[in-house]
Amino acid sequence: MKTNGMRVALLLAVVIAAASAVLFLKQGGFGGGHGDFDKIIFILGLPWTGIPWPQFIIKHDFIWLIGLPLAMNAMSVLAFTVAVRRLAINKYRAP
Repeated sequence: MKTNGMRVALLLAVVIAAASAVLFLKQGGFGGGHGDFDKIIFILGLPWTGIPWPQFIIKHDFIWLIGLPLAMNAMSVLAFTVAVRRLAINKYRAP
């Protein structure tokens, strides 16, 4: 069963990715730092956009700036939720 906190975190990851996608498409792509929304798009993708990724990922701007951060944020939320549940189960398990 999903908790409300997990739902909010996943919704937030999707909303951030949607906002990045809207800005990306409105601008007509990523301008390499020269576009009107480039800094905002980059900031919305942090921390994942700050990692030096291989060239085959970076050459596809939409994947690097929107798809990858969405996937990484969703996986982080799910991994954190699983870890917290396992710790809670171990904490309340009878000795």
